[in-house]
Amino acid sequence: MTTPRRLLLVTVVLLTGAILRLHALGQDWRFHPDEALFSTFARSAALNGDWLLPGSLDKPPLSIYASAVSMVLFAAQPDERGLLDFTIQQGEFAARLPNAFAGILLIAVVYAVAYALYRRHSVALSAAALLALSPFAAAFSATAFTDGLMLLGMTAALWLAVSGRWGWSGVCLALAFATKQQALFYLPLIFGLGWLLRGLSAAALFRFFFPLLLGISGLVLWDAARQQPVTFWVLAYANNDPARLIRANEVLPRLVRWLDYGRHLFGAPTPLFAALIPLALTARIVERRRRRSSAVDAALLAFVVSYLLVHWLVAFNSYDRYLLPLLPPLALLAARSAGWLWRVLTKYGATGARTVAAAVVLVSLLVSAGLASEQRLPFSDRNGSFPNYAGIDALADFLNAQPLGAIVYDHWLNWELGFYMGQWSDKRRVYYPSPDALVAGALQQPDSAPRYFLASASQPLDLWLEALTGAGFAPTLVYETPQWVVYQLIPPRGDAADAGRFSPSAAALWSAKSGLRGDPRPLAPESDSGSANRAGIHPARSVPPAAGQRCASTARSVRHRRSRPADDWRGVGQSPEAAGEAPPVAVSATDIPVAASALSGSPTPARSRCRASAAAPTDLTRRFAARPCLPR
Repeated sequence: MTTPRRLLLVTVVLLTGAILRLHALGQDWRFHPDEALFSTFARSAALNGDWLLPGSLDKPPLSIYASAVSMVLFAAQPDERGLLDFTIQQGEFAARLPNAFAGILLIAVVYAVAYALYRRHSVALSAAALLALSPFAAAFSATAFTDGLMLLGMTAALWLAVSGRWGWSGVCLALAFATKQQALFYLPLIFGLGWLLRGLSAAALFRFFFPLLLGISGLVLWDAARQQPVTFWVLAYANNDPARLIRANEVLPRLVRWLDYGRHLFGAPTPLFAALIPLALTARIVERRRRRSSAVDAALLAFVVSYLLVHWLVAFNSYDRYLLPLLPPLALLAARSAGWLWRVLTKYGATGARTVAAAVVLVSLLVSAGLASEQRLPFSDRNGSFPNYAGIDALADFLNAQPLGAIVYDHWLNWELGFYMGQWSDKRRVYYPSPDALVAGALQQPDSAPRYFLASASQPLDLWLEALTGAGFAPTLVYETPQWVVYQLIPPRGDAADAGRFSPSAAALWSAKSGLRGDPRPLAPESDSGSANRAGIHPARSVPPAAGQRCASTARSVRHRRSRPADDWRGVGQSPEAAGEAPPVAVSATDIPVAASALSGSPTPARSRCRASAAAPTDLTRRFAARPCLPR
């Protein structure tokens, strides 16, 4: 292959991959819940200057910083009030832009890795083309997840290691780790292939580990500077605790789930490559071709199998994006196997069949990648939630159009709705864990501001509506779409002041008479120490403080769950005490436990639900300021 022709083909591959990723970036779809979480942190940095990312975060900051910088450069503009802000579509685009460019660069890096391993431009071009046309890569490149930049850093570290540049390899892996901790999964592959191609020496190891350990030390110092009650290391462990092997009844379901995710790695030709890769490697071994390339193939296949076994048999979360680190090694193996099949068909004179097979595979890859870039393939974790979250921006617009200080009872949404209601929303979102807790808390609320109860249209609401109606509230449907419903709640007797005369004990008495399940037992004292055990953060239940008291911190296990944001204090730079809020005090054991949280767009604790009654504010600052919370 001549140099001009090779450069032309490489350019075509890069342009094709770029078009697919930019096409995916331009689609008008709403955030996955985890995208909303990371983008909420990024927005707070871009608009509020919270560059230390205060709140409960279980990921390193690099990817979030990239989204924040993108928001500053391409989205943030002063509004009519002089506040930096942007539209929802601008925020989504800016948050996803860094990963889209990382996905394009990844194609070039995979080409470089393939050439460094095999010294064949045909293999490098095939590997780059497979990655460029991968439906999995096309779909996940245009996201605000942390995985895209991590994958670029991991693959660059692999390329530099097999090229003998161990110091820069350590730098790239440190950057990948600063994006997501799972970058360390590439350590065995980096050392295995680096040893096969370049050998290992004490000097090489020092050059590799020095920048890696320096980067990890920087993360420790950054986390200490944040001064959060729970470190991101603890939350990361709690959210993805691989403390056990899977149980017998989980073996088959988890295997089926991972296989279902994997069938989209290369679209329709995925089963063909799955059969061809071990066949081609076996054939090369049988032919006794003692070449370095065969050892490289074996190392890549061993890594892929080990990675799959670990994620299948160890109780990690099973998210389909966890397969992204397998894309580069699988693209290399698939390219090598396709080259082997090409030579076999040429040897037996089946040149026509060879051409037809190549054309069919290419067309099927293009079709699958195009569908994936428009989210028309059923990736269960990537876009399975999109039908459920369609219209959440319109829902947020409806709520924002309500009067100043309106109270929104939000049981099912948290950071998802928080992002779409915007950074400067003046509404109060409150969480209650059950119908009886909602009723008991709502009866204690003396504020005359309008109240709304929202839910997914697919949720069974009979218990909630019956509890509210039984307490004298009049739920009136004021908003309805195929995805969402909103009820306005008229307090008993139509007089909010009447509702304010219910004491916590009276609310508990009403709950007992109505047959709802209250819990009059004494509760453990609340703590904001952030202590955690192996399962995550110790739970501590709370009861409603008296009027004018601030919400006390509380923590709860977040094992196998993603971090959820709530709000920390944003009241004109004041602490709760500075604004006149009292510290938590003991509450009578006869009071019914009521859990509530005032939420807005600023992130705090993992799966966080601040627990307190919505007590009467004494001024506008206390009325609309967010209240500090810790994980539920």
